[in-house]
Amino acid sequence: MEKTKIRIVSISLLFTLIVINSLIVIGTNLKGFNRSNYSTLYPDIQSTSTINLDMEDFHIFSQEFPLFGYKLIAEDKNPIDWDEEGLLTLTQNNFNFMDISLRLEAGEYNYKDMLIYGTLYTDLAGTQAFCYHLEDPLQGFFMEMDIFSEITYIDLAFDGGNCQLCYEGLISSGHSTFNAYFNEKMEVIEMSEVNLMNPEFKSLSFIELEHFLKVQQKNNIKIFQRDSENDPEAGILMSFTQYGIAHEQADFDDVNLAEYLPDYYWEPYTEIDVGIYRRVPGESKIKSDLQYYNKDYDLKFSRDIKAYAIYAHSYPDMGTAWWMQGNEWIYPSEIAALWSHQGDYDVYPWDMIIHATVCFGYSETPSSTPYMAKSFVDYGAAAFVGAAGVGIPRNYNDQFTMMFWQRLCEIDQTVYQATQAYIYRHNQFVGHYGGEYDIYWYYNNQIKIYGNTQAILPN
Repeated sequence: MEKTKIRIVSISLLFTLIVINSLIVIGTNLKGFNRSNYSTLYPDIQSTSTINLDMEDFHIFSQEFPLFGYKLIAEDKNPIDWDEEGLLTLTQNNFNFMDISLRLEAGEYNYKDMLIYGTLYTDLAGTQAFCYHLEDPLQGFFMEMDIFSEITYIDLAFDGGNCQLCYEGLISSGHSTFNAYFNEKMEVIEMSEVNLMNPEFKSLSFIELEHFLKVQQKNNIKIFQRDSENDPEAGILMSFTQYGIAHEQADFDDVNLAEYLPDYYWEPYTEIDVGIYRRVPGESKIKSDLQYYNKDYDLKFSRDIKAYAIYAHSYPDMGTAWWMQGNEWIYPSEIAALWSHQGDYDVYPWDMIIHATVCFGYSETPSSTPYMAKSFVDYGAAAFVGAAGVGIPRNYNDQFTMMFWQRLCEIDQTVYQATQAYIYRHNQFVGHYGGEYDIYWYYNNQIKIYGNTQAILPN
């Protein structure tokens, strides 16, 4: 089948994490907003506590952020319109809530009384980093804000009606120049790291850092489209569109399959019309993608993600939370919160097949509850395939993961058959992985399916 491939990416991609969350040297040490205590799990977390602020400590906060980003209509012949002249205004008149105003090339957008979730991180040198999330799944709005001493970073993605809008912002001002306490109660996490700031980024000037982010923003997205039968120049003109999405958060040099899934497997052999690949997307973009491309509007349009490949990190005892980057953890409850029905539209993962290349991505042990899988399948997804109680090796990963998608797409096998091929191919390399990864996998033990084992990707 002929395809129009629209590639918004350079061949030589930088393999460094793209957002300011990468500035925090944390590895597995940090977690996202409003979380339970993990100090017993990770020795690098010295302690966690909460602080309560009196209202008299509150100061009205108002700050403007120049934004750079894009409007995305994935079905269009030219799907991305770049915009470097956006402006975000944040205004806080009381604790815990923020007003958001956006002036973008695509239009003006306003959100009132957005609830703020915040965590304060400190290290042994006394460095502080404030990490905030402002989001409203019912309005399709997701934003992260990281405040360091001298800089503040914004990453946001939201539903613009007939388009998806993805922006970032950076200002050379931080908590040394304005009061960054936005919550009445904040969780405080003390780290054993000497510095929260990554030396690689600390050495960059503000202008260099801003340029780096802009380059990465353009490098880290690919859109693939199937040709329209009626008008190849018009993009995908239809009210019913099926998508395949690959989020490659675990960005290893020797794992490269994710960016080729739309072109090599989904579009040639299935009914998927548009493939979207993102390299190291932030939490906001991941949530926005899952919601925006699963939105059905009565008598107007229907969008459905049929195939979802997630490459991320997780660890035992995390309740199958996914580590996105830096301090970003996405929890099952946050995925479940994406799905809803309101008036004329609904947002559910109908018939989606999810393959999680995530250590412990199914559950902590083979007998543990698959919370992340349930947050998809219990709301309409067809099946979730992941690792139960084991890590997933990097080396040879493309070889055995490829078998899953090849059998599912090219050979039209069921999820169960494709999973068996995935396991079989993995086991052929046992003895070469090394360490804890050098074990044989067995179906319904190390690798499990939650949902319909007979599900298929229609072609």
